[in-house]
Amino acid sequence: MKRARWIRAAVYVASVLAALTLVTGLMHTKAARPLLARLGVKCPVQGSAADVEAARMRSARAERGAEAAASRPALGFALDTMTLVDVKAWADKKQISCEESRQSSLLRCKDVPEAALGGAGLTIAKLDFGFAPSTKHLVNISAWRSGLSSAAAANQMNAVVASMQEQLGAPTTEKGDRSAAYLASAPMSTAVVEYRFADYSADVTATNIPGAGLLLREHYMSARD
Repeated sequence: MKRARWIRAAVYVASVLAALTLVTGLMHTKAARPLLARLGVKCPVQGSAADVEAARMRSARAERGAEAAASRPALGFALDTMTLVDVKAWADKKQISCEESRQSSLLRCKDVPEAALGGAGLTIAKLDFGFAPSTKHLVNISAWRSGLSSAAAANQMNAVVASMQEQLGAPTTEKGDRSAAYLASAPMSTAVVEYRFADYSADVTATNIPGAGLLLREHYMSARD
C-alpha cells in the first residue's frame, strides 16, 4: 500500500518537474536525476529519437484507459494522421518560427499566437511537436505559456478544460484547484486535469513558479501502438 502511494506521489512530482523545464531546467540538475531514474525517465536532451519514442509508448501503455476517445482534440492538429511535412507547411503558412531536431522527430515552435491555432487565447511561448521516428506521423504535442498571472492562468486553463469536457466528458482525474486564488496561494501550487483513453491522453497543468509567474502546459499524446 505504501509503495503504491509512493509511486502515485512520484509520478505526480515527475509531472510537476516536467512542467518546470521551460523556466528552470530542473530536469537536467543532479537533484532531479535520482527520482527520474527511479521512474525510468532519461534526460530529454540526451535521449535519441528512438529513446523518446520508446518512453512515449511505455507511458501510453502504462496509463491508457479502457475505452477509445470520442474525439482526440490536440490544438487543431490530427494525431497519427498529420506528418512532419504537414506541420511544417502549417508553420510556413502562419509565419511561425520553428526548429527541427532529434533526427527530425521534434519540431519546436516559439511565440505562437493563439490566432494561428484558430483561437483567441494567450500566446504560446513554446509549442513542441513530436513525431514517430519511423513514419514521421504526429504523436505528441506540448504547448507552454509562461509568466502568467494567476487570473490569466486560471482563465486559460478553465477555457481549455471546458472545451475538452464538451468533447470528452468529465476528466479521468483532477488534482489541485483551477481557481486563481488557489494558484496564487503559494509557490508551486499546481492544478492538473488528466484524460486517459485507450488511444489518447491529454493533460492540462498550471504551476506557480516562484519569481516567474504561472506556467501553463497543455499536453496531447497518441496512445495507439
